[in-house]
Amino acid sequence: MRHTLILTAAVLLLTACQQGPARQAPVTRAVSPTEQLKAEGDAFMAKSDYVNAVEKYRQAADLAPAAIGPRFALGTAYSFLEKRPEAVVQFRWVLDRADTNSTEYQEARRWLVRAGALTAPAALADAAQREPARAADPSSTGHLVGKTQWPEVTPQRHLVSGSLLLAGDEPVTQDVKRTRAFRLGDAYEFKEVPAGRYRVIAVIDETTVWDEKVTVEAGKDTTLDLSQSTSPVSVAKFTPGS
Repeated sequence: MRHTLILTAAVLLLTACQQGPARQAPVTRAVSPTEQLKAEGDAFMAKSDYVNAVEKYRQAADLAPAAIGPRFALGTAYSFLEKRPEAVVQFRWVLDRADTNSTEYQEARRWLVRAGALTAPAALADAAQREPARAADPSSTGHLVGKTQWPEVTPQRHLVSGSLLLAGDEPVTQDVKRTRAFRLGDAYEFKEVPAGRYRVIAVIDETTVWDEKVTVEAGKDTTLDLSQSTSPVSVAKFTPGS
C-alpha cells in the first residue's frame, strides 16, 4: 500500500513538471480618455465614416488641447470630407506646434502644399523655420493682440481661415518670425514678443489680405485690429453673397 502511494505521488509530480507555467492575465496599460476617443475616431476612419471620426477627434482635441495627434487626425478627417478650410486650420495648427521632424509636421505640410494652402509670401515660408524657444525677459517683451474683422464673416456663420505672420521690421527684431493660423472674424494673439517694430501679414488662400506695421511695447498689450477698411482686398472676396 505504501509503495502504491509513493508511486502515485511520483506520477503526479512528474505530470506537474511537464505542464507549462500557470498562465497569467495579460498586463494592460490604462488608456486615457483622449487616447480612447482618438482610437474610436481611428476605427471610424477605417470604415470611411469620416463624419463620426471628426466628432471623436474633436472631442479628443478638446480634452487635450496641446496634443498633436488628435489635431492631425482631425485635419485628415476633414480632408476626406473635402472640407478644405477646416482641414487647413487643423494642419496649420500642427505646423505651428509640432516638431519639424515629426511625421505629423511633414505630412501636414505636404498636404498644405498640394492644396495650395501654404502661405505664399517668402517671409511666411521662412517662418516655418521657427526660431528656437528661449526664455523671455518680461521686462523687454510685450503681447500683440487684436481682432480680424470682415463684413458678415465669423467662424460660426462663414468659416474663412488663413495664416498670420509676425515679422521683425528693424535690425533688433529682424530675426523674429512667428506664424499662426487664424479664422476671419476671430481674435488673435502673439505672446512674449520682443519690443520693437514689426510687420503683420495675413494671408488667405495665397492672397495677402493685410500687411500692417506695428510697434510692440515692452510690458504692455499692444492692440492691432485688422478690418476690411484697411485691407487692399475687395469686400466681396470673403463676404457671403457678395
